[in-house]
Amino acid sequence: MAEANATGYLPGDPRYGLQGEALKDYYRTKAAQWAIYCWDSDAVGTAETRRALLPEQKTYVKNFGERVIGYGHFVSDDGRDTLGTSFFMQLDDRAAADAFVAGEPMNKAGVYSKVEIHRWSNSFGKRAADYRRKGMQQFLCTGPKTGTNEFFREHLHAHESYFASYGDSFIFRGPIRSADGADNIGTALLLELPDRAAADKFWNEEPFARNGGYQRDARIVRWVFGD
Repeated sequence: MAEANATGYLPGDPRYGLQGEALKDYYRTKAAQWAIYCWDSDAVGTAETRRALLPEQKTYVKNFGERVIGYGHFVSDDGRDTLGTSFFMQLDDRAAADAFVAGEPMNKAGVYSKVEIHRWSNSFGKRAADYRRKGMQQFLCTGPKTGTNEFFREHLHAHESYFASYGDSFIFRGPIRSADGADNIGTALLLELPDRAAADKFWNEEPFARNGGYQRDARIVRWVFGD
């Protein structure tokens, strides 16, 4: 337990016992993964174009096989409106991530008004295809770090312990990384919960968020599986 308290990570985590340069080296040498958020334009005809291209998008994603960690769509809280699409991918580098987006059918057709590509790390190697669905609602929670490194070290063990208490609810989770993968600059996770109120509760009580660690551009967006 003393080592867990020192490093913050829990037994069974591949990062357990790592800190400093050893932890950075773990991330630098890990296969590159990407969180890609594509937000729909509000232009007239976008919804119709999206519906027409959805089968082509599904085929495009399916062709990436095991490199697909997760694929799904952002929707309004009532589930009626589609707001965009997200992809969590294992791709060799940023150039490969850019190429993935460039070839994506809806992007080519101008459906999106904004595309965000973030280096990301899948903490436990879980994929959406492995998750046993419960028939509830899914949410993306994401936010960039605004606290200091010392702040995050102070709250890391509480953060990991809190996440462990929600272990069965996570579809997958992991930190947003710097361009070279070495530094933790945020978080992006998908989880399944009864409703938006439960998602808000999860986020507001999370130790980093509760203590002011995500003060800028933190988001909770309802999400649905892409298949």
